[in-house]
Amino acid sequence: MKRILWVFIVFLIFLGCKSQQIHFNKEHNGATFKVATYNIRYDAAADQTTGNPWVIRKEPLARLITSHGFDILGTQEGSPTQMDELLMLLPGFEQVNVGYGGKDGNLHTCAVLYKTALFELLDSGVFWLSETPDIPSIGWDATDRRICQWAKMKDKKSGQVFYFFNAHLYWRNEIARRESGPLIVRKIQEIADIHPVLIVGDFNSEPNSSQVDAMKAVFADSYDISDNGRKGKVGTAFPGGIFQGEPGGRIDYIFVDKTTAISDYEVYSDVYGDNRYPSDHLPVSCQIRF
Repeated sequence: MKRILWVFIVFLIFLGCKSQQIHFNKEHNGATFKVATYNIRYDAAADQTTGNPWVIRKEPLARLITSHGFDILGTQEGSPTQMDELLMLLPGFEQVNVGYGGKDGNLHTCAVLYKTALFELLDSGVFWLSETPDIPSIGWDATDRRICQWAKMKDKKSGQVFYFFNAHLYWRNEIARRESGPLIVRKIQEIADIHPVLIVGDFNSEPNSSQVDAMKAVFADSYDISDNGRKGKVGTAFPGGIFQGEPGGRIDYIFVDKTTAISDYEVYSDVYGDNRYPSDHLPVSCQIRF
């Protein structure tokens, strides 16, 4: 009986030690940094008439990124020109991106922006959200190309290698969204192997959707696991081209592998001018530790 009791006590101690491994500890000497996702809204002609053109929005948007200390982030929708202009406003950052959308497949980009003092880019690539993910293609019932951009990064301080995935799912039709979740999971497992992963993006999907469920079957939603709770608004997006008011659903996400610790989850709602947001999405951010 004593032996059984002793084994049970050792088992409880083991569980306690294991649980501590996934709690955030800012004194930890490993890779610790701030990650974000941000759909920055393309440079739409319609925004000219509503007073929200990119030429006005870009500086408040850059200030938001720098003032809140984002170290690495994924952006969606920005055109190649927008990304070049944004990079000029973010000293110390570099980017890697691939185009998607539009008739020529290069209207928008999924970009990974990172601080060069903190990270080294080791490799990068892309897969398309379609039945043929390894070639440029439109998937299922979508009407334009959608992609997942990835970057293999090294944290310079700790030497930790990790993968950063940035996706923008199709928005209008259901099949393309539904099938994209399992595809992203499969491709991440194929590309990243045993390395830690971060997956960010505009999923155009509510938390109870099957595509988000597919992600959460393998990865953790930072919204759910932030050690010290959540700050800011719950919703992250507005109808296209709306830059004021209260956001709608939560469709922008940061997913992590289930051995990664998360703290300080926050949705930022900085405004400028007459209470306008710099984009029709709000950025999502959190601190991570592998």
